[in-house]
Amino acid sequence: MTLRKISLLLTIVMLCFNLHGSSIFFQPDSIPPLPPGQAVILTGPSQACTGDTCIYEADVPVACVCQWAINGVIQPDTVSPLVQVYTSAGLQTVTLAFICNGQTSDPDTVFTEVSGTPSQPAPISGPVTVCEYTTHTYTTVVGSFDTCQWSVNGVIQPATGPEMTYSFGGAGQYSIEVISFNPCGISPPQTLIVTASGTAPPPPSPIQGPGESCETYQETYTTTVGPGETCAWWVDGVQQGTTLPELTLTWIERGDHLIEARAVGVCGTGNPVFKNVSVLYFPEVFLGNDTIILQGQTLLLDAGNPGSEYLWSTGSTTQTIMVSVAGIYWVNITNICGTGYDEIEVSVIVGVNHHNLAEYFRIVSYNGKLYIIDPPENIRSIAVYDMAGSCIFFEKEVVSLMIPRGGLYIVKIVTDQRAYSGKVYIH
Repeated sequence: MTLRKISLLLTIVMLCFNLHGSSIFFQPDSIPPLPPGQAVILTGPSQACTGDTCIYEADVPVACVCQWAINGVIQPDTVSPLVQVYTSAGLQTVTLAFICNGQTSDPDTVFTEVSGTPSQPAPISGPVTVCEYTTHTYTTVVGSFDTCQWSVNGVIQPATGPEMTYSFGGAGQYSIEVISFNPCGISPPQTLIVTASGTAPPPPSPIQGPGESCETYQETYTTTVGPGETCAWWVDGVQQGTTLPELTLTWIERGDHLIEARAVGVCGTGNPVFKNVSVLYFPEVFLGNDTIILQGQTLLLDAGNPGSEYLWSTGSTTQTIMVSVAGIYWVNITNICGTGYDEIEVSVIVGVNHHNLAEYFRIVSYNGKLYIIDPPENIRSIAVYDMAGSCIFFEKEVVSLMIPRGGLYIVKIVTDQRAYSGKVYIH
């Protein structure tokens, strides 16, 4: 290469150096973008044992550092992976966020359930002497992440929690055993020996006493149990204080109630007998105020007082009746607590035969009150309806009435002779 060519080449190199700074051939790394809304997927174990080495890792963006936290405590590590050895059992929450250009990304989280080698379950609690063919519950205490395996005389039971209910068979000894286990191991067993002997007493005789009563009435219920046995009573699932074969109750709450009695012997409690009791109350009946209906409408009359006997003026014996004809309707109600009576007058307006109200009656409205001036006939009742058809006022034998607010209404007047209706604007 000639000297002239070498000089030209050096000139070109110096020119490139001046244009591009310290690097002749490469641009410097650009500033990385802000981290995404969610950290790159964090991976790690969902279960582990104490003493295990747990590795948590993620792909870290260029020029970003890691911010690790375990159970909310920031860790000194700033790179991936994070290596952690747990020394105690429990749920561990591992969180990773990226810090890039002074900005922190949203975190990603992995939950690791750390278990220790299960310890022996606590001593089994439950009766050690039971009656033949009875059912009992036994309990123990194990670690919060441990599962139980129960067995009776070597036969594995379906229960997997710290409680097992078992139905014993005939007389003999029963070996109840429980172990606890988790992914990290199996505990030594805990054992309880239970002896079953004797049988529970038979059910008492049927409960004697009234099947119907009234509020505030005091009633006595009796049964019979075997020699040397006592009696256990329940009312609506609540055990009563007496152990005698006689129970005295004061009924306070109306409705249906359930009495239960069981015989109790040295070997346990027998099967129950039951009695249903219906508690009623003195009939209180109100059919409503006297009312008016339109022709073609029906009115439901309800006498209430379920469980009573009914006799209506129509001859019906049901709790409710439907009426559509004018008249006075009454009902007699009877139950073991007494009798009740009420009546209602129902008037029916025949729309097609209505007379125009304005032609026969002078009506004046003032300050929300409606006045009927010198009515030509004896007024039996006045009803006021809004334009939606709802009755907002009904009264008998009046010539004025107060309307709660102004507006356009339909007024219907029934006299001794006929019915009148028309629209009235009330100021």
